[in-house]
Amino acid sequence: MRAFATCIQALRVLLLLATSTAMYAHDARPVAVTLTELEPALYQVQLVVPPSVEPNNQPELVWPSHCITPVGATGTNIKRCAGGLAGHALQLHYPEFNPSLAAYYRLVPQVGESVSAMLPPTKDTWTVPTQPTAGQVIRDYSVLGIEHILFGYDHLLFVFGLLVIARSAKRIVLTVTGFTVAHSITLSLSALSVVTVPIPPVEATIALSIVFLAYEISRQQQDSWTYRYPVLVSFSFGLLHGLGFASALGEIGLAAQEAVLSLLFFNVGVELGQLAFIAAVAAAVWLLAKMLRVEATSTQSTLRQRSDLVASYVIGIPASYWLLERVTQFGWW
Repeated sequence: MRAFATCIQALRVLLLLATSTAMYAHDARPVAVTLTELEPALYQVQLVVPPSVEPNNQPELVWPSHCITPVGATGTNIKRCAGGLAGHALQLHYPEFNPSLAAYYRLVPQVGESVSAMLPPTKDTWTVPTQPTAGQVIRDYSVLGIEHILFGYDHLLFVFGLLVIARSAKRIVLTVTGFTVAHSITLSLSALSVVTVPIPPVEATIALSIVFLAYEISRQQQDSWTYRYPVLVSFSFGLLHGLGFASALGEIGLAAQEAVLSLLFFNVGVELGQLAFIAAVAAAVWLLAKMLRVEATSTQSTLRQRSDLVASYVIGIPASYWLLERVTQFGWW
């Protein structure tokens, strides 16, 4: 256990390099392309593009050659495609370059189940399948959940802060479980429209929760409520993080007639991504345990105090930036 404690202190220093770019690469959500069949063979497209894409590089959908703009329609978001879209290719075109973003396609027909697919940044063309399956929903929403947590640096920093505070294996399990249960509750309630809250305040409060953890770590008060009962902190703030997960899922939407399945496996994907992150931390700790052997108790105490201070800055600096950035989106200015 001493080796574990010593190594996790050193790992905090390494995370300073990993998070130096996180402040500017926070939003890596996919471009969401939703095609809705208004009437037989008449489709309307809606693109939800992450704010990280520059205004002069906004993508456009390239329709199949047999799709034409109907008489009287304005713009390019409505097309009539004789015979439908099944078996035909759709493509996203960026005026300048693809900013390494995945693309999530969803086709909602008038009759029948929706069709969806998650495309990696290296693939820009989606051929609409003729027979959608539940397996596609399971695969696509699981991938979406994994990508959201792994590219959601704010959520990862919060989880890392919990690991720093919890310290021991038993407390880590309880703390992470509390976080998982809490965000699963609010994710489900929000995705199913049982609970509706404005997103900007939620995102700002999520950043504030990370600032709070950074402050608590910097205080190094082992008798504080945060250190004594980290599961209460993880559960309370986990409710907010669940609403943040739901905002990303809301931009994509739930698969028609497969709402429960898509919600379930989005959550499964989030958990898998979270476990992968924790496993990576554990692996790094194990490797560092082979390299660092600090036996003296006084040396361990000094290292812990200094590394805690470093960890508070590693967690707090990007979180403070996100907090200020998100508060400016409230529309007060």
